[in-house]
Amino acid sequence: MRVIYIREAKSKGYIRLGLSDAEDKYDFTVSESEYRDIGNLLTGDEVDDESFETLKLADLRYRARLYALRILEFSDNNERSIVRKLVARSIPYKIAADTARDMVALGYVNEQKQLSRIICEEVNRKLTGPNKLRPKLIAKGYKAADIEIAIDELLASGEIDFELSKAKLIEKKLARGATREERNKLLYKNGYEIC
Repeated sequence: MRVIYIREAKSKGYIRLGLSDAEDKYDFTVSESEYRDIGNLLTGDEVDDESFETLKLADLRYRARLYALRILEFSDNNERSIVRKLVARSIPYKIAADTARDMVALGYVNEQKQLSRIICEEVNRKLTGPNKLRPKLIAKGYKAADIEIAIDELLASGEIDFELSKAKLIEKKLARGATREERNKLLYKNGYEIC
């Protein structure tokens, strides 16, 4: 394997390396520090198998970071959902987990703030009850313990009120002469305890 070009990458602090052997060509983007660690390769230099694998992993880390940033551009995601989405894009699990952890450490992901906002939206606007809310949040990748903490904090601060949301739901969806069975069906469907 031989280096056929070295270029500055679009991302600041990264370098693009082109490698080729008799059959295949590769284009890797690696950080400047990883490039130095490999030995400041120059055009025409031979690359051994170990260095090739190091470049390949460095490129995967770079691509995982780009994917993660794109994922975060379009919607809120927690650490677990970022990992899941990166793995779905063929990023190895360890690199996906490290990348997601980096996104949290860099402040791109604030799970508690996201969770609080989602809970307020579900309870206050969509009138979702607690029995439907919890599984929905777990399916999005939030931890059950974090969900309970967020719900307790929001209830204590008065930002959500399940009883008020239940009353609004009944008023919005049912006519005044609705039967007890219709009321219970509506409450059950929306995640509230049946009285």
